[in-house]
Amino acid sequence: MMSSEIYWLTLSAAFTVLLWLPYAYYRISKTVPKIGFLRLAADPLPGDDPFDDDWAHRAYRTHMNAVENLVVFAPLALAVHVTGASNEITAAASATYFWARLVHGVFYTVKLPFVRTIAWFTGVGACLVLAYQLVM
Repeated sequence: MMSSEIYWLTLSAAFTVLLWLPYAYYRISKTVPKIGFLRLAADPLPGDDPFDDDWAHRAYRTHMNAVENLVVFAPLALAVHVTGASNEITAAASATYFWARLVHGVFYTVKLPFVRTIAWFTGVGACLVLAYQLVM
């Protein structure tokens, strides 16, 4: 049976993967008509700025931020699972991390920084809870 931590880790990883869709769609829809798909797939030219619209750049940064934070959450969730340290607190922290990242992703992309910041700190706090549960 899958632990709660692995369940929420799987959802968090899947969400992180899906976050590239908005800016990839933007890049393809804006660039392919101008230069063609083969040129788009090649290495970018020096100075190439792929985002003319702010929302697309924020969507890109949302994805990068999710990857950066998943690197912290994933080993903690895996360690909780492997060591058998799973409990109600670690399950709640893992669920909190997922929902915080979902809120962060949406509000980062639509440019609501205050909510985004609270969500980011909530996700960090969830990681700290997992770490605390592992070492205590």
